[in-house]
Parts: sequence; C-alpha cells; structure tokens
Amino acid sequence: MSLESFFVVFVAIGLGAFSKGATGIGLPLIAIPIMAGFLGVEHAIVVMTIPVAASNIWLVWSYRKLVTAIPGLPFMLAMAFVGTLLGTYVLATLDDRALIYMLSGWVGLYLINMAINPDFRFEGRAARIGSPILAVCAGISQGATGMSGPVIATWIHSYKLESKVYVFGVAVMFLAISAGHVLGVLGGGLMDQARLYEGLLALIPTAVFLPLGMRVTNRFSTKMFNRAIILLIVLMEFKLIWGVICS
Repeated sequence: MSLESFFVVFVAIGLGAFSKGATGIGLPLIAIPIMAGFLGVEHAIVVMTIPVAASNIWLVWSYRKLVTAIPGLPFMLAMAFVGTLLGTYVLATLDDRALIYMLSGWVGLYLINMAINPDFRFEGRAARIGSPILAVCAGISQGATGMSGPVIATWIHSYKLESKVYVFGVAVMFLAISAGHVLGVLGGGLMDQARLYEGLLALIPTAVFLPLGMRVTNRFSTKMFNRAIILLIVLMEFKLIWGVICS
C-alpha cells in the first residue's frame, strides 16, 4: 500500500471512530467501504474486527454506569446472541440478496414513520414484546449478512434515549453480537499474521479519534444528536440500496 493510500485509510478509520465515539455507530459504515477500495471487501472486514471490537469495549466501559438505564438489557443481549446463531443457519438457506431487501425495507419504513410521526417512541407493552424480537432480528442480520447496524441503530433510536444512553445501548448490543463475528473470523482462519498487524495498527486512529467523538456527545443538544443519528441511518439506507443495485 502506498503512503497516499495509507493516509486515506488512516483518515477513514479516524472519521469512523469519531462518529462511533459521538453517536455509537459509524465506524464500519464509514471505514470499510473506503478501505475495501484498497484492500478488498473481505480483507477490510477482517481487519476492522479488531478496532470495532475495541471501540465497543471502550464505549461500554466508559458508560457502564448507565447499564440500568435500558430495561431488560440482559435478556435482549441473550436474544441477540441466539439470533446470531440462527443467522448462520439463515445464511446457508436464504439468498443474501433477499436479506438485504429486508434490511433496506426495514430502515425505509422506519424513516417514513419518523417523517410522518416524529414523536414516535418505542415504549410500554410494545417495547416489552417487540424488543426481544428485534434483538433476535439484529442477531440474525449479523450472522447472515455481517450487518446488524441498520436494525440496532433504528431500534435503539426508537426509545428516544438521552445521547449517552443511546451510545451505550448500541455499543453494548454491537459488542454482544460482534463477539460471535470475531470468533468466526478467528475460527475460519481469516485472521492471518499480516491482517492481525493491520488490525492492531488500525487501533491507533481509533484510539485518537474515538475519545474526541465522545467529547462531542457532551456538547450535542438532544435535537442535534437525533439529527446526527437520523443522518447516519439515512446513509445506511443508501448503502443498502446501493448494495442491491450493484449485486
């Protein structure tokens, strides 16, 4: 990789880490498409498992005191783990194009609902019944497509949480779900020595820019924070639609 390419990848990871620190999402969304242009898709995904896991651990530990702010969290994490296991079966039996259609449809419907009913909030009996189902869906999405962000970002956003609680919520869900992904990468022999070194190198921009993003979270008003999350969800939808068009 040339020095110019290395610089572009470094900046891409830095921007993704900054978004991750500020909103809880955005690291793989921003970094992987840019890195894939230089390294290839599989290579980029494998390398990013290390900084993605590290960033989630960092955020969960930093906001660990908020663990009681999300009701029923342990059960939802267990359901997400079950969903990840189911996702491996879905991956073997269902065309991934159909799964991308479902994800893009889900995100699209959520954005339409937000436009029509901006004060919508997931709570009460609907939340008690729907949350475990969505946790399973997030796990299935991760296990089958490698992407749980569209489900988790929209689902946790629907609770209308405070900014730090939202960041903690998505980070702890990503951490629980991506743990299986890391084990799968290691078990599948995809993490060779060169990719391991690259993943460890990717921790440098992550460690620099993630805490900067976390500082921005403290300065976001609730309105600004929600706008930032919706913007990232819109970017996810565009990415999903583009994946359908190009597949």
